[in-house]
Amino acid sequence: MLVLVTGATGNVGRYVVSSLLARGHQVRALARSPSKISPEILTRLESTVQSSGYDDIVSLDRGCAGVDAVVNAYSGRPELTLEGQLLLLRAAERAGVKRFVASCWSYDWTTLKLGQQESYDPFIAFHNHVDLTSEIRPIYILSGVLAEVFFAAPGHGDFSPKNHGCWDPQRKRLEIWGTGNELWHWTTERDAAEFAAEIVQRDDAAKGGFWRLCSGVNTLKEIAATYEEVRGRKVAIEVMGTVDELRERAMQARREGNRRYFWSYIGWFYQLYTVDGTWALRMLDNDKLGLRTTTLKEFLQQTPSI
Repeated sequence: MLVLVTGATGNVGRYVVSSLLARGHQVRALARSPSKISPEILTRLESTVQSSGYDDIVSLDRGCAGVDAVVNAYSGRPELTLEGQLLLLRAAERAGVKRFVASCWSYDWTTLKLGQQESYDPFIAFHNHVDLTSEIRPIYILSGVLAEVFFAAPGHGDFSPKNHGCWDPQRKRLEIWGTGNELWHWTTERDAAEFAAEIVQRDDAAKGGFWRLCSGVNTLKEIAATYEEVRGRKVAIEVMGTVDELRERAMQARREGNRRYFWSYIGWFYQLYTVDGTWALRMLDNDKLGLRTTTLKEFLQQTPSI
């Protein structure tokens, strides 16, 4: 197949390109800065398309022309997830593309209501609108928290305590709400790309639908213990309060905040809906793909900077 990868130089997109090439597919890359693609990968691409932004319709049409599938690896900014992704899907429609992997890689938002998690509202709106208006049935991959995001790796968001996340990358410390025995579904960016590449080549890819997949499932206490084993250093654990106290903290932050700047408080809800099970990946589809995923120990060994 010839596959268009959008956001091809991003954290997940660069792995998607490699995963598709490893499966023998031709890859066309669309990005604002194709020069960021490594020379070794660049020589293996069918072509590159430079885009001035998500609303560059001419570039979107050039990118989609003649391809068999689209894998969208845009970042999680709302304007990209909703407006940008919808413009890309319309370009795919005009080109007659039927296989479309939506930019998602998130927890399970299928039972959430608009306004319950601002950062997931664009996913919900995109899904509903496409259901109403398009013959394309996108593939949505629900994969929990990206491991690089959880550990606040540089360049992968800052889900650290200063943004109401769990892991303090400077002090190697975990802030825990609840008991620390609640389950966290997590996925490496490399595995997220592997999931997308494997699914888009399936015979039933054009049927779309939801896939619930992850690299692993661990409690925060287990994550701390594995980090200690791999790094040989103690992880400080601080219990911040109960789940009910976390819920009140999150609701108060939303009341006092501004939806236009939801990033200032959304971390509270990310923790809340994980530890209270609101968006847990209850029925995993890993067995359907048969891919070997990265263990937490392997991930830490592969990323010594964390």
